[in-house]
Amino acid sequence: MKKIAFLISIILLLNSCENVQRGGCTDPLAINFETSADFDDGSCLYVQGCTDPAAQNYDPLAVVEPVNACLYTTNLVYYLDYSASQYMINWGISFYSFYDNFNNFIGDLSSDYYWTSPPNCLPQNDGSTLTTTLEWNGNSTNNSATFTWSAYPDDGPIADYEYTEIITPNGCVKLGLSKRKIQEFKQSK
Repeated sequence: MKKIAFLISIILLLNSCENVQRGGCTDPLAINFETSADFDDGSCLYVQGCTDPAAQNYDPLAVVEPVNACLYTTNLVYYLDYSASQYMINWGISFYSFYDNFNNFIGDLSSDYYWTSPPNCLPQNDGSTLTTTLEWNGNSTNNSATFTWSAYPDDGPIADYEYTEIITPNGCVKLGLSKRKIQEFKQSK
């Protein structure tokens, strides 16, 4: 009888113990990750921000990237090559006015200065280049941009040249105007 009573008390003791599970955040990437949680209760919180190291606003703590969360930049340098300078002289063009795809005025270049090879993106104080920085938003999976620029003779109403470039972050894009580019653009119209 003692054995039966002992078995019954063990069975009752085992049945009275509840298997309590604790809910919490089980994702180790979350800022509120709980090592003692037995199941994910949907309470995980994440740092949102730009996850692309190539972006200006990269956040190494971010794990969730909202659409267009990253800010990208690249440097642009506009210049004339020798053939463009000669073209301007031959056609009586005093200067070319450069505009971006938002119709923002970048500046003017005259035939007084030309380059025999592409310049770097450092600003020149002599008026031989126009330098600017392009900014755009994107994501770590799509960080390039489309950029269009135009050159107008003597800031006239019709462009002698217009071209669309694919731009990537953190570079130096050299936007040179040449006689060949002008002629090809005019023939395509």
